[in-house]
Amino acid sequence: MTETDDHQLDHKDLRPASIRRRAAARIAAVQTLYQQWGSAQALTDVVASFQKRFLPELLKAFNLTHLNDQHYTRLVFGVDARRADMDGHISSYLGEGWTMDRINQIDRDILRLAMLEFEDLPDIPARTIISEYSAIADSWEVDTAYITAILDRLAHQFRPQEFAE
Repeated sequence: MTETDDHQLDHKDLRPASIRRRAAARIAAVQTLYQQWGSAQALTDVVASFQKRFLPELLKAFNLTHLNDQHYTRLVFGVDARRADMDGHISSYLGEGWTMDRINQIDRDILRLAMLEFEDLPDIPARTIISEYSAIADSWEVDTAYITAILDRLAHQFRPQEFAE
């Protein structure tokens, strides 16, 4: 197989651009929130820095010219505005002896972002949200099974109608 054939296969196997833009927005949101935590800068400064330094590479990886900016913005600023309330809610699903401070930052951000989508974006199926954020967790090599279990519990709470039989 030639290099050209590989390139053609890559394009043939890609999801539709609209779905890739939303997936890229989720990854960008996780990275932005992590960068904010690590730098302790204002979110607006971190967003500008992320878009300048890291976004071009992410877009290239997803074969996109832009991500779903509305989704990205809603995610990062939504989590920033509601972090304390979210953490209180998510904590009840962590298990005995576990607190939000005890889990790593990527786990916290993934759980917060997914919770925001469960609550605010009913047009996105819960199973899609679980799948996407579980894949992100896996790419960061965190305990994906643990994250997926918590996401499942959150989905059942916020979207019980999607799981009713």
